[in-house]
Amino acid sequence: MALLRQLSGERRRTALHWVMELVIVVAGVLIAMWLQQWVEQRHAIATMHSAEDAVHDEIRETLKSLVWREAIRQCHLDRANRLKAGLIGKSEDWPGLDEGTLTARSPGGRFAAPTVFPSVYTRPVDIFTDSAWTSALSTGALAPMDRTRFGKLVSIYDQIRLLQRTADLEDRAASRLSALAFPMRLTPQTRIELLQALYDLDRTRFVFSVWGPENLAGQMRDLGWNDKAEIDRWMVDDAADDRKNGLVWRPCVANPKNPFS
Repeated sequence: MALLRQLSGERRRTALHWVMELVIVVAGVLIAMWLQQWVEQRHAIATMHSAEDAVHDEIRETLKSLVWREAIRQCHLDRANRLKAGLIGKSEDWPGLDEGTLTARSPGGRFAAPTVFPSVYTRPVDIFTDSAWTSALSTGALAPMDRTRFGKLVSIYDQIRLLQRTADLEDRAASRLSALAFPMRLTPQTRIELLQALYDLDRTRFVFSVWGPENLAGQMRDLGWNDKAEIDRWMVDDAADDRKNGLVWRPCVANPKNPFS
């Protein structure tokens, strides 16, 4: 300011003009940078919400599979006990199986695919996927999310991956047992191998029971998600599809229960 007082009136006005111009330019740049940052933050939050919606939908599909697993649990237990009784019995002759694990009659529907090899241990087509989660992680879409909430999603997907591995183990075990669909001679070595497969099925039933629909629904509630209406609608649509296709379940199949009820 002392320097300005030493200047003549005209030079002082010129200097003040350029100072004001500099202030305006700097302020304009700062405002533009703030606006750009605000727009980027809004875009990041919108992207996060979109990614979280996709993750939510994916987790709900896992929940549907677990609801169905719970409904057929008794059928799987009954079939496992029947196989165990034959494998540890005294007879070396296995008669084969002449009835399905889950269905009494299925001219259509989810188990309608034509086969030449009857299923000894019928499983549903589970939807234990993590593609939406993997995509969100790879793109960084969930970066703005609260760390506590993000940690809860990490925990859920750890369980989904456990369910994926469990379903793979179940598929391998059921495949080893598939020969029991037909009459066969049970040698000691055959019994050992088939009992090991039966033990693996026991392990999978335990996992599906422990990490069942009630557990996952509780974690979803903790995230603020209440999917009661969506699960109710799915159960109604699924039952209608079964009736349309003439699918008749065995008595061991329980009515699916909505874990949000």
